[in-house]
Amino acid sequence: MEYKLRDFFLSEEFLKEEGELNYNATIGGESFKVVVDVNKNPTKKGIKVKFFPVNENGEVLTNLTPEEIDTLQSSISTAVSKKFVDYGLEFDRDTDAPDKMAANFQIPLDSVFTFIKDKVLGGSMGDEGEAEAQPTSSDNEETPA
Repeated sequence: MEYKLRDFFLSEEFLKEEGELNYNATIGGESFKVVVDVNKNPTKKGIKVKFFPVNENGEVLTNLTPEEIDTLQSSISTAVSKKFVDYGLEFDRDTDAPDKMAANFQIPLDSVFTFIKDKVLGGSMGDEGEAEAQPTSSDNEETPA
């Protein structure tokens, strides 16, 4: 039997639709279906994070008012934003997202880039956008003349 990488990713526990990851979370005593995906809007490049409120049976609530969604968005932002800031990531409200029954947020692409550059790789950027080389032990050795 031939192993296919696509089949592996599509059978992952959290992958519910192709390209979309989701799971259930509780924040401040409220339960949510959290959906993480890539923002396809070219003017808002980044990772979108949507919090759909769910009832005790895990079903998404579809009858919330805009005021209730705004209140949820504020409480989620208060509870979660500091955690993102601790990692050097922005966690912005996405007020014009199409899903009106969700509290919508975005992690901007430049924030993800900075996180990878500064926190993961530890490099700084040169003039041409490439990470500057870090000296290695062989760079410090003198070459014979």
